[in-house]
Amino acid sequence: MIIPVFDFGAFPVASTPRLILRQLTVADAPDVLVFRGDPHVQRFNSAPLTTLDESIALIGEVNDEYRRRSGVTWAVVVATTNRTIGIFGLRGWERHHRRAEVGYDLAKEFWGRGLAAEALGAILTFGFREMDLNRIEASTIADNHESIRLLDRAGFVREGTRREYSLEDDAAFHDGAIYGLLRREFRVPRADAAQADVRWTSTEG
Repeated sequence: MIIPVFDFGAFPVASTPRLILRQLTVADAPDVLVFRGDPHVQRFNSAPLTTLDESIALIGEVNDEYRRRSGVTWAVVVATTNRTIGIFGLRGWERHHRRAEVGYDLAKEFWGRGLAAEALGAILTFGFREMDLNRIEASTIADNHESIRLLDRAGFVREGTRREYSLEDDAAFHDGAIYGLLRREFRVPRADAAQADVRWTSTEG
């Protein structure tokens, strides 16, 4: 069932060939702590989580954001194991300007398998079709090569650089990169691509 008008009622759920994207719950906290507590995964992000309580608090924050109708954050779950391996979301929704910002985290052991592209393709489709966005933007550290490859693969265009934008764990200032993808530029993945065949449903959240 395609959601005709997105109104922050029932939470949108997607299934892709390998993944399920659904609302985060407290039961996901141990899995979330694995990747949000990993210093390598978080090296260009916020400080790593250190306790289960912090993981639970993060889940509460993103679900509160949904209740405030300002963004949607999904648990990225491996369909065959029901393990939560990432968090992807569209945040900072500006309704008048029809734009939002995408963000993502994925457990390191699942890098290089096309799963990030599969999840990102699903939520970009949702953002442009169901949220009626005209623009989806992303901010990343210019040295975060994994993130940049993901954005390039999805068709994002690098629009600018914020020089020496952030002080990172290596005690050096790193440039920030600004990317954008417009509705007219977005291409639904080819039928032979891993992220094709996305099915959106909804559940009461």
